[in-house]
Amino acid sequence: MSDSFVAPRSVAAVIVTYNRLDKLKATVERTLSLPFTHVVVVNNASTDGTAEWLDSLTDARLHRIHESENRGGAGGFARGFDEAARRTSAEWLVCFDDDAYPATDALAAFSQLSLGADVGGVAAAVYLPSGAISVMNRPGVNAFRSVSLLWKALRRRSNRFGVADAAYQSAASSDVSYSSFVGLFVRCDLVRGVLGLPRAELFIYGDDTLFTLGIGRSGYRLVFAPAVRFVHDCETLQQQRGYKPLWKAYYILRNGLTFYRQLSGAYFYPLMLPILLLSWLGPARHYPDRKRFLRLAWVAIRDGLRGDFSRSHREIVHLASE
Repeated sequence: MSDSFVAPRSVAAVIVTYNRLDKLKATVERTLSLPFTHVVVVNNASTDGTAEWLDSLTDARLHRIHESENRGGAGGFARGFDEAARRTSAEWLVCFDDDAYPATDALAAFSQLSLGADVGGVAAAVYLPSGAISVMNRPGVNAFRSVSLLWKALRRRSNRFGVADAAYQSAASSDVSYSSFVGLFVRCDLVRGVLGLPRAELFIYGDDTLFTLGIGRSGYRLVFAPAVRFVHDCETLQQQRGYKPLWKAYYILRNGLTFYRQLSGAYFYPLMLPILLLSWLGPARHYPDRKRFLRLAWVAIRDGLRGDFSRSHREIVHLASE
């Protein structure tokens, strides 16, 4: 046996899907081609033949979960994390969307990382199919830890809190404060214990950053490992002409307030909240029905500040269509 051989870590993959069968097929094929010990696919009540296709697969590592209703990405990942952590023997889980997939050497690169017991999570470097960095999956650092860090962040016109492009080219891993759910590795015993599951009531957006922010708050490190690569074949979340469909704006605002309140602490009301309101409400002019957007935004901001997550998805869709 070669002295350079590194035994692969035991990793369960968690994928959440909803009505994107063509992309899911490519993702599952690439995932099953790698030595994951288990592959959990949460089907969020898709209506495009996803259930039938998944049930036709014969790989013994596959765990199929067919939900009776669409619980959003947050609900899907909560269910998938529970399955991976409590019903498999894997040491780690890694999660990603149905339009994302690990590079062919991702598991090998992950197994070669030197991870102490204090490392609770590892964020991969996520790229678009073109090779460009996936902006929506860029890990971030907490600039609110000191006045000097905050001043430097606020002076930048873009990428105020995300890791710099240079970090993607580094051979070394670095500590970060939060990351997305594409290419996130988490120790399963933390999911069973101190971390728990992602917050299903968020439905979509913010479940990933809030969950990963909790890793540091629980006394563990979250590290960015540029050697571990994922690809995200996605459309950017940022919409120059507003969020479509409109109901997505509700989740962006409500869940975003929850995340930035935790991130910024005492800076939230005097600094972060005004910045967020300017950045979110400024694009209102791009909506054909500005009043409808502002009405929905007001409800989302009010719910976010109150910490109210009781509205059903059906109710939010109805609010956006009134």
